[in-house]
Amino acid sequence: MLGIIYLIFAQDKNTELLLDSSINVFFTLVLPATVPIYLMVLMFDIIMVAVRFSSSTINYEISFFKKVMIFEIIFVVIIIFSWAPYFFSVFN
Repeated sequence: MLGIIYLIFAQDKNTELLLDSSINVFFTLVLPATVPIYLMVLMFDIIMVAVRFSSSTINYEISFFKKVMIFEIIFVVIIIFSWAPYFFSVFN
């Protein structure tokens, strides 16, 4: 669910920092600050899923965890591409 929120509210490259209300602070300060943390947690989860399915001996578990890992990798790539313009504009 949290990842969907990051995709829906991805900031564009012309976003300005607004500190006039709590909702604006959330969208322009908190959300962009937590995106890298969320991505690191997702990547760690990908590693943990890979460890889990490599130690499994049951075929349906292996196929399930491979599907989960592929979904998470695709999700990480989509989040990176949706937030990349914002972070490029911030660091340039």
